[in-house]
Amino acid sequence: MSEYSKVTVAALAITPGPGGTITFLHQQRGPYAGHWLLPGGKVDPGESVPAAACREAGEEAGVDLKPDDMTLTGVYEMLGQWSGGSYHLIMFCFLAAGEHTVPAGWQGDQVGEVVQVPADSLTPHPTVMRILNDAGVTVYDQADIEAGLERDGITMLRLAAGLPA
Repeated sequence: MSEYSKVTVAALAITPGPGGTITFLHQQRGPYAGHWLLPGGKVDPGESVPAAACREAGEEAGVDLKPDDMTLTGVYEMLGQWSGGSYHLIMFCFLAAGEHTVPAGWQGDQVGEVVQVPADSLTPHPTVMRILNDAGVTVYDQADIEAGLERDGITMLRLAAGLPA
């Protein structure tokens, strides 16, 4: 049985980098392995959701984010299948305030390459494309997003838009 076979609560951080870039990482494990994602992962027991997004961004991208500097941009339910079976994620998405630089030579925890690039210089996973669009950070083509979700057999529902602080 996969660690993702139960409902998994997770959080991610849209992390702006220098010069209008966004921090992406090449995922090496989990349902979206092999794709460009945003820093994020599971919420630990007793951990606040914004704190989880900050912790994951630190572990994966080496950036130091603070929960008070995070703005919720959306909550999503994602269901699909992968080689490890089915998965069901509830993903809380945050936009970090300010610019954050990944340390030179950084090697993230359980991820491949970590880059800070303009969003249009790579093609992230279709769930990330939608999350970035909904956050007002990018304008990926909606037809491309829908085609990618359908191709990968993903049901992605936006449960909530960004909420006031």
